[in-house]
Amino acid sequence: MDTDVLRDLRGPSAAAGGVFWQTERQLMVFDADAAARANTDNYADLTLPDRLLDLLLRRRSTPVSWKRVRSAWMAQLRTLSGEEGLAALDARMDSLLRARTGELLNLPWLGHEVSFRSLLPIVLDGLSSADSAKITEDAIAKLARLMGEAEEDPPWWRSWRPVSIQVKAGLVVRRALRRRSRDTTAARTDLTQPIAALLGELGMDRAVDAVTAVLTAIAGPPGAAAACVMYELVNRPDWADRLAAEFASAGTAELYRSGTRCAPVTHRFVKEVLRRWTSPTMLTRSVRTPMRVAGHDLDVGQHFVLSPAMVHQDPRHWRDPEVFDPDRWLPGAPHGPAGAQHYVPFGWAPTACVGAGLGLCQLVLLCRLLCTTYRIELSRPATPTMAIGPVPLPLGFDGRVSIRGRTNPKV
Repeated sequence: MDTDVLRDLRGPSAAAGGVFWQTERQLMVFDADAAARANTDNYADLTLPDRLLDLLLRRRSTPVSWKRVRSAWMAQLRTLSGEEGLAALDARMDSLLRARTGELLNLPWLGHEVSFRSLLPIVLDGLSSADSAKITEDAIAKLARLMGEAEEDPPWWRSWRPVSIQVKAGLVVRRALRRRSRDTTAARTDLTQPIAALLGELGMDRAVDAVTAVLTAIAGPPGAAAACVMYELVNRPDWADRLAAEFASAGTAELYRSGTRCAPVTHRFVKEVLRRWTSPTMLTRSVRTPMRVAGHDLDVGQHFVLSPAMVHQDPRHWRDPEVFDPDRWLPGAPHGPAGAQHYVPFGWAPTACVGAGLGLCQLVLLCRLLCTTYRIELSRPATPTMAIGPVPLPLGFDGRVSIRGRTNPKV
């Protein structure tokens, strides 16, 4: 679907106060305040599912709160988002872009590749080339479905391939957790390490689920955001120039030390990309406990749908929401910003993305690379357009990446 879909949905959602039944079992919750309350109520007492062994034996597992896992990740992220961590992330993105210079590329796929491969060591470090390939293959299979490029009705001999790929990736995670739980010398500074430390509490299947959930998360929205950053930099050379000027006055060492604080213009640009082109566009949640949302009763087994994209396009909270204007984030700007719960690119508490701060830093670092070291050259003169599906997807966005100041013989 394209951007008209968001406008079409705003009609019925606005008429119903932003909350309406799509089917008798699925409530659409597009109002920002109602969405925040629904997510909070649904996950007020969030515990991890029972272990597989206990499910098979029809007994309850010792409860483990999601907050236990989340706090362990947050502690690790403080290290991963430090000066050394950001420098390493920047170096990985630089290396991935450099390896692709001169090739004719589908740029949205390049955004996903650079984002996922550079984030992978943050989630699961120390993989062999073979194991890294298995994890990456699983991510590519999930991305193909997300971007509408998967085979819709494959023959039977290919229908099990995605499952096989997913199982192989899960076995890689399982081996890494088992190895680290038995051998302290195998410890790594990544998001898998805190889960390995909690393995006794969680059990292997819940531990694998926790790590694979993060691997799935970095295979989708971060790459979509990277592609949208590239799209806006190409379409708005005036903003690309403003960002380049800012980076010229702020050294990379300062950027690693202070994150986005030393690049306020770029920070506003990235925030506006995340508002205008939000990924994922919609989130379907299963009802975990009986609840009431804006006068509508929901029972366990029903679903409600949240849309950060709809919240970001709601004219009740954003002036001229379809206008791309990073300066709306300046204090007192005429186009915004709206309140905190009306800007949710990383989801709603208590299940908001744990890596939100690192995600912002990654996109700022990508802007620096694309504005100072590399240049995107489209293969066609026509301006690309944006389609809205599970994630925003630039169409007609093919081209090459070249190194600034250097003539690439492949171009």
